[in-house]
Amino acid sequence: MVSGSVSVGHRFPSVVVLGWLLVAASLTVFVTPLATVVERSSTAFIPDDSATLSGLRTMDAAFGTGRTSSYVFVVITAQNTLDAPNQQMYQRLVTRLKAESELISDVQDYVGDKQARDALTSDDKQATYVAVGLPAAVGSPAADQTIKWLRTLTAEVNAPAGTRLFVTGDPAMISDMTTAVNSASERVTIVTVVLLLVILWLVYRRWITVFVPLATIGVALACARGILALAGEHGISLSTYTDAFVIAITLGAGTDYCVFLISRFREEFAGGHTPQEAVAIACQRIGPALLASAATVILGAISLSFADLAIFSTTGPAMAICVTVTVAVSLTFAPALLSWFGPRIGPAAAPGPDSRWTRLGDYVAWQPGRVLMVAAGGLVVLAAFTPTMHLSFDERSAQPKDTPSNLGLAALAEHFPPNETLPDYVLVRADRDMRNSRDLAVLNAVSMAVEKVPGVGMVRSITQPAGEPIERASIAYQAGSVGDGLSEAEEKLKDGQPDLKKLADGTGKLHTALGKVADGAGLAAGGTEDLSKGTFQLSDGIGRAASGTSQAAGGAAQLQGGAGQLADGLERTHDEVARAVDALEQIVDALNGDLLCAADPICSRARGGLREIASAQRDQLVPGLAQAAEGARKLESGSGDLSTALSQLATGLTQAETGSRRIADGQELLASKLGQLADGTDQIASRTSKLADGVDELVSQTGKLQDGLGESADYLHEVEDNADTATAGGFYLPADTLDKHKFQRARNVFLSKDGRVARIQITGKTDPLTHDGLIRYEAVQGATRQALNRTPLSTADVLATGAGGLGSDLKNYLFSDAKLVVTVVLLVVFFILVLALRALVAPLYLLASVVLSCASALGLTTLVFQHILGQEIAFTVPVMVFVLLVAVGADYNILLMSRMSESGPRLSRDDVADAVTTTGPVITAAGLIFAATFVALLTSPIAALTQIGFAVAAGLLLDTLVVRSMVVPACAALLEDHNWWPRLVARERTRQKGRAS
Repeated sequence: MVSGSVSVGHRFPSVVVLGWLLVAASLTVFVTPLATVVERSSTAFIPDDSATLSGLRTMDAAFGTGRTSSYVFVVITAQNTLDAPNQQMYQRLVTRLKAESELISDVQDYVGDKQARDALTSDDKQATYVAVGLPAAVGSPAADQTIKWLRTLTAEVNAPAGTRLFVTGDPAMISDMTTAVNSASERVTIVTVVLLLVILWLVYRRWITVFVPLATIGVALACARGILALAGEHGISLSTYTDAFVIAITLGAGTDYCVFLISRFREEFAGGHTPQEAVAIACQRIGPALLASAATVILGAISLSFADLAIFSTTGPAMAICVTVTVAVSLTFAPALLSWFGPRIGPAAAPGPDSRWTRLGDYVAWQPGRVLMVAAGGLVVLAAFTPTMHLSFDERSAQPKDTPSNLGLAALAEHFPPNETLPDYVLVRADRDMRNSRDLAVLNAVSMAVEKVPGVGMVRSITQPAGEPIERASIAYQAGSVGDGLSEAEEKLKDGQPDLKKLADGTGKLHTALGKVADGAGLAAGGTEDLSKGTFQLSDGIGRAASGTSQAAGGAAQLQGGAGQLADGLERTHDEVARAVDALEQIVDALNGDLLCAADPICSRARGGLREIASAQRDQLVPGLAQAAEGARKLESGSGDLSTALSQLATGLTQAETGSRRIADGQELLASKLGQLADGTDQIASRTSKLADGVDELVSQTGKLQDGLGESADYLHEVEDNADTATAGGFYLPADTLDKHKFQRARNVFLSKDGRVARIQITGKTDPLTHDGLIRYEAVQGATRQALNRTPLSTADVLATGAGGLGSDLKNYLFSDAKLVVTVVLLVVFFILVLALRALVAPLYLLASVVLSCASALGLTTLVFQHILGQEIAFTVPVMVFVLLVAVGADYNILLMSRMSESGPRLSRDDVADAVTTTGPVITAAGLIFAATFVALLTSPIAALTQIGFAVAAGLLLDTLVVRSMVVPACAALLEDHNWWPRLVARERTRQKGRAS
């Protein structure tokens, strides 16, 4: 089947050549160019379910529009300052952005917000930026189209003179990288063809011989690019690197296949066969080996399709299609050309006994141990540098510095503090509202834990919106405030000690005075009772005087003498009563001003009685006595009309009688109440004694309280000094603080509307896109989870996104993909080797040899680029180099071991030497040619392609010059017949059975 398929070319050369030319022409003319298809069909850079994109979607749903998948930045820089014309241009730009709701999902601008304007404007007032959300994912065709639209828009906003606008961010960087790769593909192709011409000329020294592989790879390249473009338009995803790898692999593999065919053709031609026979034999002998070699590359490339990263999963199938097309053209188109130009190509010269390859073959075959030790030892030394490799996930360094996105980043770095525009975000998503003091304290603990992560410069969160903890929310601050208050209370208590002592003294004096009042009240009660009795007698006497006054008219003579005496008595009584009234009024005034009497109901009623007595004496008794005395004097002197005088006397005495009656009643009441006052005052005096004792105790306890307050103040001040240490997390923020106007902006920025998502913004001290930045990004998440452990928010989800997120996801996916790809490729290559060689021993060390070759190539790349040139290794390099070198290395292994197996079922050291002598020049030439196609990638502006080109070229050279020429032959010479186990054992058993029969 294989021989039939590969014999079509030399049997029907015209049909085959014409057919391939028509196919190549049709695919070139009628199919969309591959570069254009790549731009349209590029898939998202990382999977849609990546941690970074999940975090971004969560953050956008909680704080944005819910439609954003990526962000770009429109950077504006002015030559001097952002003046009025620049502000007008800024508003026009924002208006246009917000009008394109299908392309733009979010616009974070400062129009109408002075606080936001200050935050988004550089300190030198020469730069600002607008964060623009895109619904399209990073690396997707939609994102690339939006980037182009944004750059067109920035060119049309009529920026003032000296003002420049840039579009940058992850989507812009990936778009620029795609553009850079496509623009460099033509240059890479030209360099590759030139290198191939030079090497082929040096190998064959005949242009007709050079023409066969050049024509073959030309047709293969045209067909491969066209078929890939067609496949891309019908659903197969292609990557940014597709075009570059198509060129390298098609030209390299196609040339190798042609070199092997030409070499075997010339060998058979030199052996006496006709050109047609030589072509047929070459195809039959080399065809299966070429198909097996191609299968290793095809299956190895297909293994990449299982990867999560689009850069691998889209590159792998494209490489497989490319190699399939190339081997098909090489095994049909090249034999057709050989059948035409074979005679002109001529036979190969047999290697002489003193040729370099003959001497090398003999030395390796007869000194295998020494050769293996030296050759493998050198490879191990190079491989030792591989573990020191630092991978770079920074897409900025992967492309030229003058790309638009890199220029935008440079503008940001020039005007803004480092990393201010490249923050990372940690999201804490809970199943409840976190707007309570307990959960806010946990979020504060998270912020403090994140701040302690090495490399973190500033942390902004709901508990420290400005990057510093809220001072008033700190328990240390609050404890200090309480301590200050207690200290103040202590001082006031010290100042009040003399007053407390005075209170104690006054209470004692009050007790003594109240005792005296009780005694005086008892005496007053007795005297008032006697006074009451006398007043009643006075009232009776006055009554009798009033009734007898009418009789006085009959005894005028007697009356005149008695009237004088009566006048004397009445005047004395008037004077005494007037003095008594004055004394009573003084007592009433004193009692009116006494607070204790006002508080005591007994004293208050007694005071009312005294007031009634004084009023009666002042208003009726004293005036009546004065009037009666005046009438008596008139009778005595005989002046006036007797009847009138008597009438006046009777009236006065009647008034005096009435007043005396009231006085008597009041005195009787006063006597009663003064008795009660005496009893009550005794009780007050007794209780006041106890009050005095209590006040003394109060003074003593107040002194103790003063001492305790002093100790409390000292303790709280100690808490103030120590609560904010590295191991403490004292924090208290009342939930209602979030509702205050001053806290509104912080609440909107760092807490979702429902309070279930908290956002923490981290600005690093180092670039978030570097190796240190990735370590910090992952450490921040670990610190967050650790801080939430054993807290009320221990079940909350922790998500992250931001500048370092893309690199972190790339790193995680890379390690996962690498494990998968390495495992699949090794299994596939081993399986193909087993099938091709029908043995188990040889495939084992052949597989080990290609792994060692790959490791040494990666070590050499690390040594040159990282340790000498100071560049980190692009993250795509290890996996791509491994797949290519292991697959291509297996090609050369199959060709070498197939030649050894042609000597028969047994393998001697002479057979090993002959295989090295015969295949050495061919494999070396093939390796140089394949290496040259990847050397051309060194001219690419993309760092990853440059490093891949170097690594693959170095690996191919090491593989052809060291591994295939020395290591593998040395192993084969050491094992000899054991190389074919168990195939040889099976043959021996069959032979023995035959002999026995």
